[in-house]
Amino acid sequence: MSLPEPSGPRLRRLRLSYQAREVYRLLFENRDKPLTMREIRDALQEIGTQEQLDRRRRELNRYFEIEHVRRGTETSYRLVREKPEPPPEETGISERDRAAVLRHGRCAMCGRTPLVDRVKLQVDHKIPQAWGGNDEVENLQALCEQCNRGKKDFFASFDEYADPIRKAIGYVTPHERIGEFLKAVAPEDVRSDVLEIVANAQTYQEDWQKRLRELRILGWRITTRRKKEDGRVRVYYKLIQDQPWPNGSIRAEIRRRERLRG
Repeated sequence: MSLPEPSGPRLRRLRLSYQAREVYRLLFENRDKPLTMREIRDALQEIGTQEQLDRRRRELNRYFEIEHVRRGTETSYRLVREKPEPPPEETGISERDRAAVLRHGRCAMCGRTPLVDRVKLQVDHKIPQAWGGNDEVENLQALCEQCNRGKKDFFASFDEYADPIRKAIGYVTPHERIGEFLKAVAPEDVRSDVLEIVANAQTYQEDWQKRLRELRILGWRITTRRKKEDGRVRVYYKLIQDQPWPNGSIRAEIRRRERLRG
């Protein structure tokens, strides 16, 4: 079976994270020249560490045959072909992972339980699959039917941002998630509740607005606009100018600049 184009519909239908798609693109473009993980990291260092990129390379194994080639002391990887469609029992969430997610017997949103409140729990993707969420346990949670329906309806209202969300949510730090999302939607402005979802995609941020303010310390220009909608005031953010991400720790660089500012 021939390899799908990196920007084609065949690749988009696969359940791959944004980083995995970028690793695929790089391997596809270099399919006649095997690449080491060091070379992959050097080419894609802006979207993740070597450990993260290695995990994303392994994510491709479900759908593609990747040849391992020894080059001295290093292993190189060459994209060979697309695998046949996995059988149904190999797709989706395994019974083991389902049991692990449901083992506490409580809805992650409302706290109700099947024993006391007679609710039925379902396995939910914290980051929707349409936004690049995967079936790993870290992206799964138990929700009752009512909360799951409400969450789906709420998230569906942001589907227009699916592509920029997919590009941003894989980044490790909330600063990067917020910044990369703003870059992806620029020059449009975006509502605060969308940014909140992006900021909290991997780990909950008690004060995600502070992370956004810290981008300004790094030299980013972000405007704020308030608009009355449906009887309430909503806040919109717009990226005017971004800056390269600092080498090393973003938090350390922010603290360093704060000290210089006194």
